Amino acid sequence: MELPRWADHEKINKTKRMKQFYLLLCLVCLSFGVQAQIGVGEWRDHLSYTSALQTIEANNKVYCITTGGLFTYDLADNSLQKFNQINGLSDVRPVQMAYGEAAEVVVLAYENSNLDLIFEQEVFNISAIKRKQIQGDKKIYSVLVVGQTAYLSCGFGIVAVNLEKREIKDTYYIGENGTSLRVMDMTFDGTYLYAATESGIYRADQDSPNLQDFKAWVHVDAVPNSNQTFANLEFFDGAVIACYSDESSGQQELYQQNGNVWERIFPGLDKIQEVRACHDRLLVAMNGKLHVYDASGALETEVNGYTTAGETIHNPDFSDAACSADGTLWLADAKTGLVRKQGGNFDKLIPVGPSDNRVFSMLAHDDDLWVTSGGRTDIWNNVFNAPEAKLFRSGEWSSFSRNNIAELNDLHDIVNVVIDPTDPDHVFLGSWGGGVVELREGAFEERFNQFNSSLQSALPDDNSPNFVRIGGMAFDSKNNLWVTNSLVGRPLSVYTAAGSWESFTLEDVEGVDVGEIVITPNDDKWIIIPRGRDLYVRKGDGSAGKHLKLISYFNNGEQEDFNRMNDVYSIAVDQEGAIWVGTSEGVAVYFNPEDVWDGASFYATQPGLDLNDGVYHPLLETETVTAIAVDGGNRKWLGTRSSGVFLVSEDGQNELKNFNVSNSPLLSNSIQSIAVNDKTGEVFFGTPEGIISYRGEATQGGQEYADVYAFPNPVRETYEGDIVITGLIADTDVKITDISGNLVHETTSVGGQAVWDGKNLNGKRVSTGVYLVLGNDKSGEKTFSTKILFIH
Repeated sequence: MELPRWADHEKINKTKRMKQFYLLLCLVCLSFGVQAQIGVGEWRDHLSYTSALQTIEANNKVYCITTGGLFTYDLADNSLQKFNQINGLSDVRPVQMAYGEAAEVVVLAYENSNLDLIFEQEVFNISAIKRKQIQGDKKIYSVLVVGQTAYLSCGFGIVAVNLEKREIKDTYYIGENGTSLRVMDMTFDGTYLYAATESGIYRADQDSPNLQDFKAWVHVDAVPNSNQTFANLEFFDGAVIACYSDESSGQQELYQQNGNVWERIFPGLDKIQEVRACHDRLLVAMNGKLHVYDASGALETEVNGYTTAGETIHNPDFSDAACSADGTLWLADAKTGLVRKQGGNFDKLIPVGPSDNRVFSMLAHDDDLWVTSGGRTDIWNNVFNAPEAKLFRSGEWSSFSRNNIAELNDLHDIVNVVIDPTDPDHVFLGSWGGGVVELREGAFEERFNQFNSSLQSALPDDNSPNFVRIGGMAFDSKNNLWVTNSLVGRPLSVYTAAGSWESFTLEDVEGVDVGEIVITPNDDKWIIIPRGRDLYVRKGDGSAGKHLKLISYFNNGEQEDFNRMNDVYSIAVDQEGAIWVGTSEGVAVYFNPEDVWDGASFYATQPGLDLNDGVYHPLLETETVTAIAVDGGNRKWLGTRSSGVFLVSEDGQNELKNFNVSNSPLLSNSIQSIAVNDKTGEVFFGTPEGIISYRGEATQGGQEYADVYAFPNPVRETYEGDIVITGLIADTDVKITDISGNLVHETTSVGGQAVWDGKNLNGKRVSTGVYLVLGNDKSGEKTFSTKILFIH
C-alpha cells in the first residue's frame, strides 16, 4: 500500500519541521531577550525625582510628588513606578495630592490648576479650573478629602469636587461680601471645615445647607494674629493645629485649639513647610529638620541629618513627611527625594533619573547622552546655575559637578559639551564664564582659561578666571578642537591634537557674543553670531573668512522673495553637508555651502511646504527655531520656542510629524535642545521641564549588513506596535515573505532601519508562522536575510 508510506513520510517531515520551528523559536526568543528596548513610536521620560515636594501613604503604597512628577513605592513588593503623561497622567508639574479612602482615589492637582483623579484602573481628568478664565491667582494650594468630596484650597477660594460623580460640585468665595480670598489649606474636625487664608482662619459647618453663602464661613477671631496669613491646618488628637506664617518677616508660630482658646505650642520652630497628623503622631516638616510629636506633645523624634547610600545629608530640606502604623517615617526631602526611616536606617527611594531637570544643551555620541545644566539669559548674560554635566549611559545616569569634582567649585553655567572623536571618555565642557574644562574617564584633567590657553576674558583687566565665555565647541577632521570665545578681540581659538592653543580674529566680529560652531566635511567653520548679527564662515585652511548676511531665497510657485533672516538661534550640518539654520523666522538652508567662497551673491534657501493649496509655504516661517538635529535618515528634527517639535523630510518640503503638549507626552512646547541616538533612533528633547525621548524609525545606516535583527521577535498576540528591522545599510530595499515565498510587505529603510506594521498586502494582520526578511542595498550587490516569528 502506497498511502501508508506517504503518510509516514509526511509524518516524518512534520516532525522535522516542528523541531526546526522550535529551534527557531528558541533562537528568536534569545535574540529578543538580548535586544529588548522601547519600541519605535514609544516615549520614555528622563526626569529627576530627587527633589520631593509631598508624600502620603495610601492603599499599601507611598505616593511621592517631586519636581519631576509623581511616583509610588509599593510596600508589598518594594517596586517603584513612575506616573506621567506617557502612562496616563494629564499634565506636568503636580504640586498637591490627597487620598480619598471612601472613593479609593488619589486626587492630584497640578501647578496650572489641572486636576486628575487617579483610580486603580483609570485616570479621570477635570480641567475646568485650568480652563476657566480667572483674574488673579487660581493655584491649588492643598487638597482635603472628606468622604466623597475633595476640597481644593485655591487662590480665589474653595472648590468642592464630587468624587463619586467626578465633577465639580460647588465653588465657595469666602472673602468679605463673597469676594475672592486666597485659601492656603483646609482641615476637618468631624463637624466643621476650617480654611487657612491670607486673612486668618474661617470655619463652616460641613452640613450647612448653603456653603456657597460667604456668611456660612465665620472668621475665627480667637486665634492670635487672627487677621494674618495662616499657611497650614491639621486636625490632631481632637484639636485643630494652625500654623501662622508671616510672609514678609518669615515669623511662624503653631497654635492648638482648646475649646474657644488657641494656645501656642512648640515655640521656636521656624521654616515650617508642612504639618501632618498620622497614626497618633504630629509631624512638622521644616527646612533643616523634622520633628515628630506624640499625642502628649512630647518630642518623640528629631531628624536634622542622615546618611543614605554612603551620602551624608547635613542640612535636609523637608517639604513634607508621612508615617506608617509601624513607626516608619517617609520623608520628602527637596534635596534628596523620598527617604524611608526605619529605626536608625535611612534609605533613599527614587526612580532612575538625572540629578535634576535642568537642561541647556545635549549631545548624543554612540549610545551615550551628555547633558549640560547651565544657561544664558535672552541678552546672553549668566543665569548662574551650578556647574554640572550629566551622562546617560547603559540606562544609568551619572553627574559631574562640584559634589565630585572640586575643581568646578568656582565655575557656573556649563553650556556645551563635546566628545573626543577618538575616545568617548575624553570630554570637554564649555562654560559661560569659566572657560573650558577637560575630563578624562570622569576625572578632572585641566581647566583652560586666559592664563594657560589662547582663550580670553571678557574683562581683560580683571584677573578673575570667571569671565571666559565659551559659545560653542566642535572637532574638525584632524581632531583639533575649535572654540568660540565671546566678547573678546580674537573670538575663535583652536586646541590642536598636538596640544597647543592658537586664537584668530574674525572680520567684523570683535567684542560681541559668539555662539555655536559647526564644521563641515571639508573643515569649513560656520559660527552663529547671535542677537541679529547673522553668521560667520571661516575656510577650512584659514585662508579666507566672511561675515555672512543671511538672506534667503524663496519661490512659492507664483513669485520669488528674498528675505533677511539675521536673528539666528541654531545650526546643524546634515549628512549631505548642507547647512541648516534656525532663525526667528523659520529655517534657511545652504544646500551648497562650499559656494560661499565663489564671490557671487550667496543666498540660503527657505524650504517650501506643499499644503495642497496650490502654493508653497516657507518652512515654519512664523516660528523661532531653537534646535536642529539630523537623524539617521537625514531627516530634520526642528525644535521651536513655543510650538513643540517638527520632523521634516530630508529636503524640508514635507512635514512628517509635529509633537506638542496637546497631542503627545512632550513636556513643554518650548524646546531648548534636541539630540539623536543614531544607533537606536531615539530622539531626546530638552525642555524647561526636563528631558523626554521618542524612538523614531531612523538610525544611521551601516556600510555592511553586519548585525541585522528584528524586534520584537517573536511577535506575540498581545503586541500591536511596529516591528523593526535594524542594522541595515541606508536606503535598503526590504521584502518580507511567508515561508512559502509569498510577498507580504515591502518597504525602503529610513537610514539603517525599516519598520513593518505586521500586516500583509491586504492590510490584515499576518497569521502565526515564520516570515523571511530579505533585502539589498541600492546597487543590489549587498544582501541580507533574517526571520521573524509571529505567535497568535
